[in-house]
Amino acid sequence: MTPPQPIILRKTALAVIKDRKVLMARPHKHEKIFLSLGGKVEANETDIEALEREVLEEAGSRIKKGTLTFLSEFEDWAFGKENTRVNIRLYFGELIDKPKPSSEIAELRYFDSLVNPQHITATGKQILEWLKKENYID
Repeated sequence: MTPPQPIILRKTALAVIKDRKVLMARPHKHEKIFLSLGGKVEANETDIEALEREVLEEAGSRIKKGTLTFLSEFEDWAFGKENTRVNIRLYFGELIDKPKPSSEIAELRYFDSLVNPQHITATGKQILEWLKKENYID
């Protein structure tokens, strides 16, 4: 018997860079894990629409018009979900408002590539390594 095909979660994320570090969010449901800003792309929603909605929900900020640039795509096993992969399309952009944690986010923090691996997911590690290789972060 063949194992079931994994579920693929489609997500979009925003790389907000400050002082050569990228902004990440720790949801209340995670004690140590930080995730990229962004989230699941809903049915009939574009990457950009999902990104604008999620960033406003998570960081209470809007994305500055004309600053969004697609960077790359990442995929790995989803953190804490069995038989599920996550596909993340990463964009660079600037925020209009100062980011602040929302009701679903416990903490926002900037990280460079030297973050303790216990604080990030497999896709988070891929993203940080890529941002360092491409000279966005230290």
